[in-house]
This record gives sequence, structure tokens and C-alpha cells, in this order.
Amino acid sequence: MRVQTLLGALFLLAGIFQMITAVLIYQGERHYILRFANRKVGIVIYVIFSILLFYLAYRTFNAQPDATPVKP
Repeated sequence: MRVQTLLGALFLLAGIFQMITAVLIYQGERHYILRFANRKVGIVIYVIFSILLFYLAYRTFNAQPDATPVKP
């Protein structure tokens, strides 16, 4: 497995978990972010962070490999 594929999968998984956290905050679960911000701000923070992670996963999966081969 290439490192690029592994990073893409990790970014995708992290984005999914951040989106799940945003949904749980929306449903009223207690979370440490609520000590610093209200519920709506916490949801926005986690949604933006999950979109960023989804974008990184997209860029990682669609990145072109280097043209020069790596010497063993």
C-alpha cells in the first residue's frame, strides 16, 4: 500500500469522525468545545474541519505520482 493511499484513507476517516461529532453536538451531547463556544459555533467549527479533511483526502487520492522513479 502506498503512503499516498494510506494518508487519503486516514484523512477520509478523520473527516467522517469529525462530521459524526458535529451531528452529536447538534443532537445535544456534551462536548468539551461547548466550554469555549455555544452549540452552533461548535457545530460550524467541526463541519469546517471535516470539510477540510474531506478536501485533503480528495487531493491525496487524486495526486499524481512523481515522474522520477525512486532509486532503491
